[in-house]
Formats: sequence, structure tokens, C-alpha cells
Amino acid sequence: MRISQASDFALRILMATGQARAPQTVDKLTKQLGLAKSHVMKIVAELAKGGYLETTRGRGGGIRLATAPDKIALGEVVRLIEPDLGVVACLKAEPAGCAFLPRCALKGAMARAAESFLESLNSQTLEDILAETQVLPPLPEPGAD
Repeated sequence: MRISQASDFALRILMATGQARAPQTVDKLTKQLGLAKSHVMKIVAELAKGGYLETTRGRGGGIRLATAPDKIALGEVVRLIEPDLGVVACLKAEPAGCAFLPRCALKGAMARAAESFLESLNSQTLEDILAETQVLPPLPEPGAD
């Protein structure tokens, strides 16, 4: 089973935000996680829309968790980022060209496998993951070289 890069990035963004004492910024998350700014902006917006992050503009603003880490189930985050989690073509939203459709037992088996995968992830919360993960090192101060 494989999740998309977007889901991986979303989970890492939540981890970094959950570890931080102060509100984060897109620029800070981009540097800390080594991700493209465009990806971070898009995923932060999606996580905010899903109720996992709170974003505030202006001085004193930033990105914070909107939900307690013990209430953030990893499988639900993946489900938000990948609503179809199509592990095979016939499970994706777009039509699949398969000779066995519309009646194929493999489609049901794969759908059950994807659901089991998400349920397994749901047995872990962001809090569980944060408890066992090293803290990100602080970024160097600007101009300190």
C-alpha cells in the first residue's frame, strides 16, 4: 500500500506544527522540512479546510494545530488528502479501462485492503507519533553563518 507524496507532506507538516511552541509560517515549514513552498502552501490550506490547522494572517499570526494532537487520527488525515485512495485504477474517481468491470471481485478486495490500511493508520494519533519522534532542530537565525 502506498500513500501519495501529498499525504506524506501533510503528516510531516502536522508533526512539525505539533512540535512547535510558537505559530509556524509557510517559509519556516518549507525550510525545516525541505519541501517546496508551493506544496506547503497547498497542503496547509487543505489541512486548514479540514479543521486540522488554524491559520492567522498578520503580526502574531501563523499556523497552529486547530485540534489537539490526540484527536488527530492519521488515517483521517490521509483520507482528507486522498479521498479516493485508489490503489488500483478501478477504485479511482475517473473511469477505468478494465475488461473485468463492472463485475470484478478484485475491486472489492482492493477496496477492503485500502479501508484496512486507513483503519490501521487511525489506530495512531498525531500525539502517539509526536511522543516517539525526535524534535526538529531549530533553524539557524537569519544572518548567522
